[in-house]
Parts: sequence; C-alpha cells; structure tokens
Amino acid sequence: MMARLVLAVDGGNSKTDVALVDEEGALLSWVRGPGSALGPQRTAAVVTRLATSAVHDAGLSRAELAGAHAVCCLAGADLPGQVEALRTALTDERVWGSVEVCNDAWALLRTGAASAAPAVGVVCGAGLKCVARADDRRFEFPGLGWQSGDLSGAGDLLAREAVRAAARAEDGRGPATALRQAVCEHLAVASVREIAERLLAGDLKERQLGVLVPVVLSLAHEGDPVAFTLVDDLAVEVATLARTARRQFAPTSSAWTLVLGGGLFTDPDGRMLAAVHAAAPGLEEEFRIGVPDAPPVAGAALLGLDQVAAGASEKTVRRAFLGTTPRMAEAE
Repeated sequence: MMARLVLAVDGGNSKTDVALVDEEGALLSWVRGPGSALGPQRTAAVVTRLATSAVHDAGLSRAELAGAHAVCCLAGADLPGQVEALRTALTDERVWGSVEVCNDAWALLRTGAASAAPAVGVVCGAGLKCVARADDRRFEFPGLGWQSGDLSGAGDLLAREAVRAAARAEDGRGPATALRQAVCEHLAVASVREIAERLLAGDLKERQLGVLVPVVLSLAHEGDPVAFTLVDDLAVEVATLARTARRQFAPTSSAWTLVLGGGLFTDPDGRMLAAVHAAAPGLEEEFRIGVPDAPPVAGAALLGLDQVAAGASEKTVRRAFLGTTPRMAEAE
C-alpha cells in the first residue's frame, strides 16, 4: 500500500511553491510557478495546475494524488471568511483527499520552529504579517494594512517611503538624503517628480518600485539619516508585533522562538536582521531569534506531516529542500 502523500503549498504574491512529500518525509518533487494571491477561484486554479505538474515530476498519477493531504499556506488567507472561501475553492477542484488552508506566515513559523515549541513568526516581504502559537492555541494579526492598525506592507512600505522622502528632498520640504540620487538612478529617471508623472500615466507600476528596497537597506547601513529612520521604524514594528503576539498567551516555562522571514530577512547581508537587533536589543532575552535556511514550503510540508501523524525527521525534511532546486513551471 502506497504511503500517504502530503501536498505542500506556499503561495505568495510573487511566486507559488508546490511540493510532494511522502509520509516518511521524502521529497518527491517540487515546482515553482507564479504568484497565487489572486482570489479563491484563480488561486485554486494555479495551485491545481502546479500540483498536477508536481505529480507528473514525481512519476505519479492524478489518481494517486486523490489520497493526498494538501496543506495550502497562502497570502491573502488573513480573515476566517477568506480562509473558508479558499478552502471551498480548493476542495471544489476535487484532486486531493483533504485540504487545509492557512496564511503563508504559518509555513514560515513551522519552517523555523519545532511543532510543540512556543513561537512567533513574522513575514517581512512585500507585506507584513505576524502569527504565534503556544499550548495548542493560535493567534494572528489581521495584517490587512492601515485598516487593521498595521503598517501598509514592509518592502512595499520601504519603497514608497523612499520615493516620498526623495521627493521631499528634491523640492525642499524634507531633509537632504542620498535616497534622492539613488532613487533616480535605480528607476532611470532624471528627477523624482518624473516618477510621480510616470506612475500617474501608468508607464511605471508601483510593483516596479521594489528595486528600491535593497537601496534603502544599504543607505541605512551606511548611515544616511533618512534611510536609517525608515528601516528603524520597520524594525521597531517587527519587534512590537513579536512582543505583542507573545503577550496573547499565558506565561510558559518553555523558551520562545522568533522566526523571521520574507524578502527583507533573506537579504544575504543580514541588514534587516541587524536593524531589528539594534532597534530592540532586549528582544534576544525574550526570544531565540532565527532566519530559516529552508524555504517556507518546507514548513508547509512539516505542517502536513504533523497532520498525517508521520514520524519523519524534521531535519531530514528541511535538508531535502535545502539540497534541491525547484523546477520552474511553464507559464500558462
């Protein structure tokens, strides 16, 4: 009798990873496709297409996928109604045995923390999301943006604020900053005003401003006061999220883990991580802080293995993903 399969999904705004593992934790296939934060039906279609590719790569049939437990950790699964709508759309695809839906921050948390450990996870990528768990309880901030008291994204926020600061430096409303020249150079414009004009005309899309994020991190590290303030404010918010999430639980005797991930924390120079340590030095006394090496889809796989009561080694699962490169799925 074939071992039960786990279909692990980490779906974000820019990419979606889908992997197949067996109940022993062996990685059978792993494919990567476009972002899947597209609304329930379109999300389900993207996940189904990538799952079909993963099954093919593993040398299995669609019929064998029918008994799999799918764990879909998805951006945009923030509120209960959103989670239910996604679960319904994915169930209606009728290609797997059972499906579990949660926010993609839970995949990050499981990637960096053992199943029973009290832990907080903070995703700091295009958006900003915080989740926590302890004693079989879960907590998460909505992460919807200003409407729910959150900073409006993380990477998106840094990019927008870099343009804002550069514009104010250009017309004299704000202090001088190296961001002014750097922003113009990286967006290939003659002035910051041109950025606004091109955004208004649609010649420049806001998502293209993402190239400015490493610029802000670099200038903050080099001591530009304006860039430093932008990064420091975000670092303070990360620490505030972690501490507030932990306070939702009764005191525990176990040590807490803080798992940090997303594009800003995968920076190879560790500048955002250093900013968090500098902004909240006491955080190290409250948490064991780490940035996982393995991708979040490994956490989705571990969540699935938790559910099928498997005895797979967590280290083995993480190592399998670290030693493998996903196949890039062809666009539709």
